[in-house]
Amino acid sequence: MSVQVVLGDRGVEVNISGWTAVTNLRRTIQIPYASIEEVQSGNFKFPWTAVKRTGIATPRYKAGVFIIDKKKHFLSYHDASKVVILDLKGFEFDKIVIESDNPEQLTNHILLRRASHIS
Repeated sequence: MSVQVVLGDRGVEVNISGWTAVTNLRRTIQIPYASIEEVQSGNFKFPWTAVKRTGIATPRYKAGVFIIDKKKHFLSYHDASKVVILDLKGFEFDKIVIESDNPEQLTNHILLRRASHIS
């Protein structure tokens, strides 16, 4: 996997490695908990109208920055049914979609951390 998620004190850190890091010219994305509007696990439908800005797009792998419905997305997944989707506000990306071995558990952990920082 070319992305690792770390839940820190102030936010979610997405560590990027491999070709995903090379093609995006970055190794981390720091997302403050306050920027996370919604978190969900499930299936991501990649539209063929998406415009790739940087990254890789094959039928079986999506990684990089894409414009979808005029919104900036960061994607990194092989299996679109095992992803965590972060809807963001006031941040560099409008949405981040990353694959997880256990998307429901990661979603719950992010929601718990976010709740403790918002209240």
